[in-house]
Amino acid sequence: MKHKEAGYTLVELLVSIVVLSIISLGIFNLFVSLLHSAIVSTRQAVALTLATNQMEYVKALPYDNLAVAGGAIVATQTIPATLTKSVNGDTYTVTTSIVYADDAYDGCGSYPNATLKQKYCRNYPAPTGAPNPDTNPGDYKDVNVSVTDKFGSHLAELDTHVAALVAETSSNTGALFVSVIDDSGNPVSGATVNAINTSTAPAVNVSDTTDTNGIVIFYDLPPSTTGNKYVITASKSGSSTLTTIAPSGVLTPTYASQNLIAQNSAYVTLTIKQQGANSLIVEAVDTGGSPINNAKIYVKGGYKKYTASTNTEYYYDNFSASDTRTATDSSGLFALANLVPGGYYFCGDTGSTGCTVGATTYYLAAAVPYGGTDPFEPVNVPIYDPSNPPATTFSYNSGSYLQKVRLILTTSSAFPRVFAMTPNDVSKSSGTLSSFMFTLTGQNLPCSSTPASCGTTVSFSKDGNTYTASCTGTSGTSINCTVNFSGIDTGIAQMTVKVGSNTLTLPGAPLQGGLVVTP
Repeated sequence: MKHKEAGYTLVELLVSIVVLSIISLGIFNLFVSLLHSAIVSTRQAVALTLATNQMEYVKALPYDNLAVAGGAIVATQTIPATLTKSVNGDTYTVTTSIVYADDAYDGCGSYPNATLKQKYCRNYPAPTGAPNPDTNPGDYKDVNVSVTDKFGSHLAELDTHVAALVAETSSNTGALFVSVIDDSGNPVSGATVNAINTSTAPAVNVSDTTDTNGIVIFYDLPPSTTGNKYVITASKSGSSTLTTIAPSGVLTPTYASQNLIAQNSAYVTLTIKQQGANSLIVEAVDTGGSPINNAKIYVKGGYKKYTASTNTEYYYDNFSASDTRTATDSSGLFALANLVPGGYYFCGDTGSTGCTVGATTYYLAAAVPYGGTDPFEPVNVPIYDPSNPPATTFSYNSGSYLQKVRLILTTSSAFPRVFAMTPNDVSKSSGTLSSFMFTLTGQNLPCSSTPASCGTTVSFSKDGNTYTASCTGTSGTSINCTVNFSGIDTGIAQMTVKVGSNTLTLPGAPLQGGLVVTP
């Protein structure tokens, strides 16, 4: 009689190994999780101790010394905004923030408008009989202490209010309200705002970050000794930086530095724009389309300095006596980085300034962008939103740029120059195709009061057809034209401008050198 042999088959053994592995892995993961939780709890306990120690240190200071270096409060003695602590081999960063608070209990300060008063005067509205306005709106100080580890993880945070023994005395200081918005008018939170006044003794240098409403308030600032001395700068990573400027004679700045008066408030709104590092490729060619090597190009634009339409000064202006501009390469190219989004101009206001090759002056016949919808200046460098990158970019030296422009240059001062066409597009459904009217502005555009004797010929080419305009004008800088576009198809109608023996032919698609015909 045979006995059955006891044992495991190979399949059973493999299944057992898999099951044991799964159980072991689960136990290991649980162990790692518990170990991680223990480490985090230990670090949180250390961080809370560090935060408590810092808060107790701050609360023991004299009230006038409750200010951090580079923070929002003016003080002769300050404490560091950040401290680095090492405990048990781990590094912690202790950050202290101290700001003034205005409480409605004793009235609200002098606010620029009712909306800001309701939003930033705490416990609004003020009780009956409270001063209006409160001449000392810095009622107490808010202290915040936070602790992070070397990885930036937030581990602990403490807040408290600290009041002076005698707070309600008349003040000889003022308040500065700064609002930071984006190009669409939306508030920008987390922007750094810096206010400097070197005319006071001691000099003022305070900074803070905007809240969710894009607002920063600086209380207890000494008044300006003379004029607009408070210079304010707003900045944020990935966005443009904007600094206010003082008035120049009768010129009013677009973004003005502030004059602060005792027991009053000043208010300024600054617009910063999301921007990319690689901004603009400039391509210099002659009137025949050949690249121009070693050309230095005058560029200005971005933020406009003054509100007057007759003033054409901009924050970005690369023309200077030292002339450190980058020259074009053998392909006629160079690139500009970190430009503020907006319009840019080339070779001065009339196309005759600052564009050179050695000692030879070059005149701008036309600046034609590759991207956008406008065929001439100003050439727009677009907003850059990393969450919604542009569909089209332009390559140069392994980099991707937001915009590219072709500059058509000539050494002839008599060559026709075109800077703008208004309007620069027409719809096939508009009913104006048979008598489309437009204005061309530039230089060296001779004409007369009758089309037959006009010295400037303007024509458009599209799909093998030519459309010649009838023009009048006597200034030499502007002509009014009419053209029959009946039967034209959608797309860019390439423009040609001829004056005597000089012919300016604008580049067509993919550039924007002409009139855009839309459906």
